[in-house]
Amino acid sequence: MKSFAVLALLAVVLSCRLDTFFRGSGGGAPPVAGPPAGLRFTDQPQTTHARKTLPPVRVAVRDDQGNVVAGFGGVVALTIDSDTGGVSLGDTTTVAAANGIATFRHLRIDKAGAGYRLVASAPGTALAPVKSQAFAILPPLTGNITVTTTTAGSNLPSGYTVTVDDSISQAIGINAVVTFVGLAAGSHVVTLAGVTSACVIDGANPDTVSVSGGETAQASFDITCAAPPPPPPPPPATGSLTVTTATTGSNLPAGYTVTLENGQSGTIGANDSVTATGIAVGDHTVTLGGVPANCTVASPNPQAVTVTVGATAQASFMISCSATGP
Repeated sequence: MKSFAVLALLAVVLSCRLDTFFRGSGGGAPPVAGPPAGLRFTDQPQTTHARKTLPPVRVAVRDDQGNVVAGFGGVVALTIDSDTGGVSLGDTTTVAAANGIATFRHLRIDKAGAGYRLVASAPGTALAPVKSQAFAILPPLTGNITVTTTTAGSNLPSGYTVTVDDSISQAIGINAVVTFVGLAAGSHVVTLAGVTSACVIDGANPDTVSVSGGETAQASFDITCAAPPPPPPPPPATGSLTVTTATTGSNLPAGYTVTLENGQSGTIGANDSVTATGIAVGDHTVTLGGVPANCTVASPNPQAVTVTVGATAQASFMISCSATGP
């Protein structure tokens, strides 16, 4: 009886060893793939809301036996089937394969519809493009944006205009709240207009707001206003002054100095006429200086003149000179 049990055990051991021999020592090692022969969607595109990122889509490069060609690292591209015109596919539509599989993690379609198909291709290769299974894109998820204005200070405006994405506008008071409803999920630009020059917005304008489906996002504008500064005073009223010199005799000087009571001065020739502009309106005293000893001013010196707005006052000096010593 014991002999029979031992013989049975030996038969089992020999059977296991023979099975290992015929299966090979690799224990079921994966087959070696041949050259690339085709493309195949391994993870098909799934139904998703418009403008939302699709679940990852994967395309494998296979040989003629259906094995993944792990050594393929070339580029795989996705497009929308030409039968579905007027639809755009974003964001990343071309990726390099890793171990023979291209994974697309950032795909979005902007328009709802049914029967969409993606087309996979391998640019630069002879591999034929393949289409995915049909899938649907649902209408985009929507949400709301509530806009709040808070205005402080003086010289306040009557109100503002708030606009979303340069397309939808509403009037809003200086301390008020308005809501935009039914906005597609995603980023939106909110702009506050009608802010007068006396007011300053504390923060970004436009402001970028992210809207989630079924939620209400917030955009707030804090505005501070102040009374405008007073206008600058008008420029002082001015006129002009013309000074004339007439010198006779001999041994004449080259010229003289003309001075006003406020220290404003200039030069004038022996027989000359000069005009000064921008002289303040009112009474002034004009003094002729630099008269040499051999000359005598026959006219009053200094002279009183009155300057009026836009007019020219006159001051004339008569000088006579005599010959100096031998």
